[in-house]
Amino acid sequence: MARTRREFGALVMAGVGATAIPSALNASTAAAQQATEEVGTAAAQAAAEVPWGGPLAPDKPLAKAYADAAKALSEVDDNPMIRWHHRVWCQTGYRSPGGAGTGQPVDQLVDPAVDFVSPKGFLYKDYVRPMPAGGVQFLDNAWYFGTDFIGMVIVRTPDGLIMLDAMTNPQDMRTQFLDQAAAAGLDPRDIRYVFLGHSHIDHVGGANLIRDRYAPHAKFVMGQPDAAVIAAQRADLKKHKDEYTEEEHRARLALLPNRIDVEIEAYPGHTVGMKRIRIGRQTTAVAMLAPGHTVGQMHVIVPVVHQGQAHKLLVWSGNDNIDAAAQYAVSADFVQGIADQEGADVFINTHAYQGAAYSHLRALKADPAAPNPLLMGRAGVQRHIEIFGNAHRALAQRLIDGTWKAM
Repeated sequence: MARTRREFGALVMAGVGATAIPSALNASTAAAQQATEEVGTAAAQAAAEVPWGGPLAPDKPLAKAYADAAKALSEVDDNPMIRWHHRVWCQTGYRSPGGAGTGQPVDQLVDPAVDFVSPKGFLYKDYVRPMPAGGVQFLDNAWYFGTDFIGMVIVRTPDGLIMLDAMTNPQDMRTQFLDQAAAAGLDPRDIRYVFLGHSHIDHVGGANLIRDRYAPHAKFVMGQPDAAVIAAQRADLKKHKDEYTEEEHRARLALLPNRIDVEIEAYPGHTVGMKRIRIGRQTTAVAMLAPGHTVGQMHVIVPVVHQGQAHKLLVWSGNDNIDAAAQYAVSADFVQGIADQEGADVFINTHAYQGAAYSHLRALKADPAAPNPLLMGRAGVQRHIEIFGNAHRALAQRLIDGTWKAM
């Protein structure tokens, strides 16, 4: 059974970052629990062996110019999510407390109720809680379900429900969405499209439950390079089926989407691409292949409504991957252009700790009239993405200069 503990962890770690799995996972069976825990163990070991990126020395001129440009954009207004983006990526990076060693001592959080990333850049997940019952309705027709760390977005359209990302495993899908959907006035059988932002297990682990039990006719969408990663992982598991018990093998396959219906491909000669997805007669989504966090990372723009007014929501799936900073800058520029073209004016990341969005979501749950920094406006979304692009141009130059350490 050595493969169970070592090779499957490596298999999924090919698509899982060091913080991809929340610290506590509940699985629907003992085998599924073991599978997800082993992925988390592999991630923790990777974090302990390789420190996360962060500053080692002062910036040289070119990197400083990029960082200064990001800072100037972050100070245009006081939107806390936009300022978080600059602080974390340009000033601190972020690392695991267990992966200290990049020249800075581990420091403690100021207030876990509002941010999981400490002033010197260490990411703490010990305080993660499930979102309030019924999820958080952050727009008239959009909800966030999951935890303070990772979750998914549901958008209700005239043509049915759109799901963006799919939790970590079937049990999380049940407890964090399916058991709460009715309270939010949602029926999972109405799901028409499921957009899987990237191949990490914490974004796809509940996908098969949705297809098999609730929405068999739904279309599943993913970036083509990540769809290939998932296919390779499934093929490897099937090839080595005799090395697992039947229950273990079934549990592991259950975490990997069994079919991708629509793949977003790169434009010829490029790493990025875009496809319009017709949800129904009245609704079209825009899916963008934008590598960085993974080779096939995808972001999606969907039409939404808030206080009776039409808006466009940009759903971003994951962020970190410092050693791919140069590609991430290219992808950010591409997404920024498409977001401008489509008029995106609302932004959410399915990792709710990024941007410290979880605290704002909780505030909106308690008081729907509370300030909503996700409603950035078109100019705000443009600045948010441009800060990210400039931050990653700075990061790429820092790696060249040797003034920051990558993963």
